[in-house]
Formats: sequence, C-alpha cells, structure tokens
Amino acid sequence: MKTSEAVAIIHRGIYREKDAISAYIKFAKAVKDPKAKNVLINLADDEVGHLTKLEKHLMRLIKGQPWLLPKAEEIEAVAAVFDSSAYANLDIRTEDLAKADEAKILKIAVQREIIANKFYLDLAARETSPEAKEMFLSLAKEEEVHMKILQAEIDSISQSGFWFDMQEFTMEQ
Repeated sequence: MKTSEAVAIIHRGIYREKDAISAYIKFAKAVKDPKAKNVLINLADDEVGHLTKLEKHLMRLIKGQPWLLPKAEEIEAVAAVFDSSAYANLDIRTEDLAKADEAKILKIAVQREIIANKFYLDLAARETSPEAKEMFLSLAKEEEVHMKILQAEIDSISQSGFWFDMQEFTMEQ
C-alpha cells in the first residue's frame, strides 16, 4: 500500500472517531438517567483514545517511521452483515434526540458501534501490512466492547433481568 493510500485510510478513521465523540456527547446531553449518561461520557472518552491512537499512527507514517501498535486480541466479529450503505448517513439531529427515551438513544449508539466494528474489520481484511491490520483489528475489538457495554446498559434500563448477558434474578428468588 502506498503511503498516500494509508494516509487517506487513517484520515477516514479519524473522521469516524471525531463523529463518534460528537455523537456520544449529544447522546449524553439527551439522556436523563445518570448511569446512562456516565456510560455515554465514558464511551466518548474511549473514542478520544481511538482518535489519539490513529493520529499517532498517522504522524509516524508521515515521518516515514514504522507503525507502533498495541497487540490486538483475537477478534470475534459482531454477527451482522452490512453493505457500504450502512456507513452512509450517521447524522444525529438534536430534535430527534429530544423525542427519544434512553433506551432508544442507547440502541442508536449500539448500531453505530456495530457499524464502527464492521468498518475496522473491513479495513483490516483489505490491509496487506501486518502492522496496519493489527491496528484496525485492535480498534474493531474496542468498538465491539463498546457495543457490549451499551447493550448491558439497555438491559439494565429496560429491567430485562440481564446485565452483561448474565441473568440478574430468577423466578425462584
């Protein structure tokens, strides 16, 4: 892969991370539940970490230095198939958020994390550089963890009896 192509790909990732930060801040402003608000703020902070990681890699690439990457854990892809149209319109209108409850806002956030996971998995699949592949797989794994955190918060708010896929209570209690 040419340096110019790698720079363009990393810029796409940077744009997506900035969009995610903005979205989580909007979501946090829109929810009333303090636990949900804290989850969303923490996820915005995580996205800042992703942005920083991508920016560091971009600077090293521009300077002609080798990639400096953390090791990614093995990826378990989220079981969803998206075409390129799934990446299209991720705009969030403040007036739409004002009408939504916490569960709906968190479900929107889950969908955005699934799309982000797929985005990074797709980049990793197309990448020939082992270092770049490792970075994209690492970011995909982090987005998957975000999705699981959000789903746990949805389950908690909806009082489904589950939290992080564990049953909180049984009928025998």
